[in-house]
Amino acid sequence: MKAAVLTAVRSPLEFKELSTPEPGPGQVRLRMQASGLCGTDLHVIHGTFPVPLPIVLGHEPVGVVEKLGAGVNMLKTGDHVGVCWNQSGCGRCDYCQRQHVKYCKSARSWVQNGGGNSEFMIAEAAGCTLLPENLSWENAAPIFCAGFTVMSGYRNARPRPGDRVAVVGIGGLGHLALQIAKALGHDTIAITGSANKRDEAKAMGADDVLVIKEHAGKELMAMGGADIVLSTSNNMTHNTQLIEGLRNEGRLVTMAVSGDKIELDPMQMLAHQLSVIGSMQNNREDLVEILQLVAQGKVKPKLELYGFKEINTAVERLEAGKIRHRAVVLHNR
Repeated sequence: MKAAVLTAVRSPLEFKELSTPEPGPGQVRLRMQASGLCGTDLHVIHGTFPVPLPIVLGHEPVGVVEKLGAGVNMLKTGDHVGVCWNQSGCGRCDYCQRQHVKYCKSARSWVQNGGGNSEFMIAEAAGCTLLPENLSWENAAPIFCAGFTVMSGYRNARPRPGDRVAVVGIGGLGHLALQIAKALGHDTIAITGSANKRDEAKAMGADDVLVIKEHAGKELMAMGGADIVLSTSNNMTHNTQLIEGLRNEGRLVTMAVSGDKIELDPMQMLAHQLSVIGSMQNNREDLVEILQLVAQGKVKPKLELYGFKEINTAVERLEAGKIRHRAVVLHNR
């Protein structure tokens, strides 16, 4: 099978001909249709997220179930599915017993099974989610990381009717978070450091836009504050400041990685009963919900599409920060 393989850190992906894999018990083989590119791919390529090499990347994969391994009875050949990062757990630890596979120390993912930047992919059947019938391959792919992440962030914020929601960082994750909040009935504020994103944010559903000048939190509070801040930004200075922009009992959800810290004022947190919540991909129901919102046209990923042979061009643009807003590789293009 054809595959784009990472053979060494900080090197372009190499196109190789590999043996077509066979699914083991509880697994399926997918014929790939599309695979999204993500910032985590850059962490792997740079070596800051170490994985065994060589490896096939691609943790936003969607495709057609082509072959079933022994014991698979929840899927059938011909199904259109996508694959989560965490595909299955050991089944025996306390987390697995409580259906929290994401915390299992022995969880299987694309790191063990190989990712979607190839003609075929092996996945645990338990890690596959059926796609809505009218959802295109290209729109489905980025939902399996970016969309899943921000939908869980929104749900982990414990949203209430009437809450005002601010979204920080109108990029690959943030542009989806903004649309989710608007689709689910909230007054929304887009927060960005780039004035040239104002019109785009408005077009994606922002009722108002805050372009940060000096202090993000004070400037947000001057606009009336927010009950929820969904942060997809790795600027922890801005995230720290934005706590000051929360209304009473407000919640800041942080979904980005940084070596810097978010600083908390205990008196401020106590006096206003504020919460700072870390969030990753959570329950599978979040994924199903965002897939449905996209299929219904209520959330529309903004995409750059590439053919399989153009994957290194897409990686280069991602590294340069030029992708608007998610890159998707189409395997039949």
